[in-house]
Amino acid sequence: MNLFHFLICLGCYLLGGFPTGVVLTKRKFGLDVRELGSGNIGATNVTRVFGWYAGLLVFVIDFVKGYLPLWALTQFYPQETPWLLTGAGMALVVGHCFSPYLKFRGGKGVATSLGCLAFLIPQGAFVGLVVYGLALAITRISAVGSLSGMAAMWLYVFLIKAESYVTVFVILVSLIVIIRHHQNIRRLIRGA
Repeated sequence: MNLFHFLICLGCYLLGGFPTGVVLTKRKFGLDVRELGSGNIGATNVTRVFGWYAGLLVFVIDFVKGYLPLWALTQFYPQETPWLLTGAGMALVVGHCFSPYLKFRGGKGVATSLGCLAFLIPQGAFVGLVVYGLALAITRISAVGSLSGMAAMWLYVFLIKAESYVTVFVILVSLIVIIRHHQNIRRLIRGA
């Protein structure tokens, strides 16, 4: 990694850290979503507390936050190695999950990860989204949907033998999503 790559990844980390849910709920409703519901800043908690419109807006912005920077990299620096996309995508997701603007707290990374995946491997992202929707419809638990969607992505990239930089991204981002869902996983194991 050279200085240019480092600066790109740093910029993506700072961009990924933009706390959409916090900014939107404070500006539109005068309330901090971190103090309501589950305390999470993502679309699921925003939807639960403020309704589907606010939740959808947070989801779309966080999704674009993952998709657009990777698209821009390929447009402005097409000569760069595809591994830069892996690093930039990881920086975006890590920024969202451990935001420098929220004392290194943040969301669970699902929407931003999906945005990155939609650029890197759109068919796989669609598969993951469909599995998420089915799991959510059956269980009514967002964490089950998210984890099921990521598991489907793992299976998909191995079945189609995706490019190594994409496979590595899927593995790493899945681990982050699992780590960020550790409390939900414990509750599910306990049957709570």
